Order: sequence, then structure tokens, then C-alpha cells
Amino acid sequence: MKADRTRKMILEKAAPLFNQKGFAGTSLADLERVTGLTKGALYGNFTDKETLAGEAFAFAMGIVKESMRNLLDPVPTFKGKLLALLDFFARYVLEPPVPGGCPLLNAAVEADDYRLSMRRVVSTEILQVVNYIATLLRKGVRTGEFKKDINPRELAYTFFCAIEGAIMFSRVEGSSGPMEIIIDHCKNKLEQISNPLWNKNA
Repeated sequence: MKADRTRKMILEKAAPLFNQKGFAGTSLADLERVTGLTKGALYGNFTDKETLAGEAFAFAMGIVKESMRNLLDPVPTFKGKLLALLDFFARYVLEPPVPGGCPLLNAAVEADDYRLSMRRVVSTEILQVVNYIATLLRKGVRTGEFKKDINPRELAYTFFCAIEGAIMFSRVEGSSGPMEIIIDHCKNKLEQISNPLWNKNA
């Protein structure tokens, strides 16, 4: 029980650190400082830095997903959930649930450059988000909220890639402007694919 609490504490402290400084930029001294533990205590709970970083990424993604679920679960319609998801990202860009920005985007950059071992993990997370968006669109088609002639998967990729690109642009620029443009574009697209008859009867 105590061991579980210690592991959780390490992940709570390490996740923001890795997300802000990256794998290479995070030293053992940094980890010792934020956790208050020695190298022996850290590696007594995690085999090595690579293992700790991988679990810290999963922990960070868990925080993001829980924040998303808490916002979307109460929304009764699939269009409403998608609009709430866009609003989530609009705030997320400069006020992320985990300090340092989007864990998925940060890990993707590292996986592409030098942490090849993370490629499969990051790819799986990306596909989960895309599939979630596509599922909301498909269910919206079934309930009549969206037009039948849309391509949910294609739209899901478009929304996801646009949002992640806007996160990068907005964080580098230090402005929400790029994200606001993309969010407006995505909301307009949702209006275009919405079934006006369903809206009228809602």
C-alpha cells in the first residue's frame, strides 16, 4: 500500500517535469529534487529513467483524459460533446491540465526525433483520440444529428491534426489566436454537417 502511494507520488511529480523539460532535459537530480527521494528510492520503484518517463507519460495522458471525460460525459448530444471537446482544447492550449502543454504533442516530437521506443505508445494514443472523435460523429449520424453523407474518420483526422497544429502554433506564439481560428473553423464544419431537421426537432 505504501509502495503504491510512493509510486503515485513519484508519477505526480515526474509527469509535469518530463512534460516541461522532455526526456533528455530531465536529469536524475531534477527527479530527486521534485520528489524528495534519492536515486536508490526512485529506481527501487521504477527500473530506470526510460520506464519512469513512459509511466509518467501514461499518467499525464490519464489526467488529460479524465479532464475531458468530466466535461463531456454530462453532455446529452453527440454534437454537444464535440462542441464541448473543442471548447476543452480552446482552454487547454494555454491552461493545460498538465504543466508543459500537450503531453501527446510533446511526446510525439521526442518519439520522432530520438525516442523511437515511444513511437508505438504515442501512435496508439493518437489513434485513440481520432477514433473517439470518429465514434462521436458516427453516433451523431445514427441519431440524426449529422448528415448521412459525411466521412467520420476523415473528419476526425482533420479535426485532430488541425487542433494539434494549433496547440503547437499557439504555445510557440504565446497567444490563443491560432487556436481560436481553428476552433471556429471546426465549429463551422460541425454546423455544415449538422442535420437542420434534427436541430429543429431537438
